[in-house]
Amino acid sequence: MILSRLKYYGKNTTLHGLKYVADEKRRPVIRLTWIAIFILSFYGMILVFKASYKSYTENAISFVTETAYLNWNTSFPAVTLCEITSSEVAWNGDKEEAEAVQQFIADLIFFTGSCYSCHTPCSICEELDFGDIVEKFRKKCSQLLSKCKWNETPFDCCEKFLPLETEYGICYSFNSLHTKKPSQHASDFYFFSNRKTGPGALFIQTIEDVRLYFHAREDVPFINSDPDQRKDVMLGETYNISINIIEIENDENVKLLPVEKRKCRFPEEKPGDLIVHDYYSYSTCVVQCHADAHIDLCNCTHHLMPVLNKEKYCDIEGLKCLTDNFETVNRLHAKGFDKPGLVCDCLPSCIEPEYKVVADTKGVKSSHGLRWT
Repeated sequence: MILSRLKYYGKNTTLHGLKYVADEKRRPVIRLTWIAIFILSFYGMILVFKASYKSYTENAISFVTETAYLNWNTSFPAVTLCEITSSEVAWNGDKEEAEAVQQFIADLIFFTGSCYSCHTPCSICEELDFGDIVEKFRKKCSQLLSKCKWNETPFDCCEKFLPLETEYGICYSFNSLHTKKPSQHASDFYFFSNRKTGPGALFIQTIEDVRLYFHAREDVPFINSDPDQRKDVMLGETYNISINIIEIENDENVKLLPVEKRKCRFPEEKPGDLIVHDYYSYSTCVVQCHADAHIDLCNCTHHLMPVLNKEKYCDIEGLKCLTDNFETVNRLHAKGFDKPGLVCDCLPSCIEPEYKVVADTKGVKSSHGLRWT
């Protein structure tokens, strides 16, 4: 019964070759030849399907060149500005004691992982409120920026450069996902470039020594930032920087793939253990990795770290601990390397653009200021 049905199927199927196998009028050699051909073809089909399935499960993302780029809007990067020095740190009192307190305050307000003055005996230093000291001596936006323009159109600097919590303390960021726009009426600019608008140009004039970062909108400045994407600008210096931007355009279906398959995260896909920032990026993940390492090693994190738990901020003993573990908590390395540093399991952002500096010219002005375009 089953054999007769198979013969009937073979004689009437549109699958090439099977009708020759089922045709009893054909010579046995011909029928055996077609059986072999059919089996080999079926085996080859299984191999192709297996390879395709493996490629989908292990490498589901493909990169292609899009030829419609001339019609795209290219987003301008976020620009973040952080104060790096201060000439206004002063403490009244005994000369020797005042020098020790002033050095401690300078280390405190610009803490970058080490506080060697914490090892100097200073009874007053132990009584200081670190948060109040930082609030008192760190400059506000209006004390750092004097003029700003977007494509030669002036705008209020502090309306667009908004406070951003970083490992370096409060910085001021332009065009960042992490800053909250104030409720006041603000003129809207569209920070992108295309064939109609031409290249976007940002002009900034500062009145203090600053470190300037340019980065993706979902990123934040962090200790392990790419040195090619930051610039220390002192009073009297001018810089003109031209950047080439290559953006990543994702198909809508990419979001349907599990994170472990596409091996990247979108900014809104913040994991539950990311506390220090509201959006995911490689940099925010590394900042969280730093903060977790501080807690693990010293049971506290420094006072400039974006808020984890204010009760966990370090006192002087905690800052000494972070200083002693500087090589561990401020260095990154890949798995398998036997050297001091952190191994942070951080995926890249799915939309992270590539920035390349194509021109960087430095000048000097007679007046204190800064140019950055």
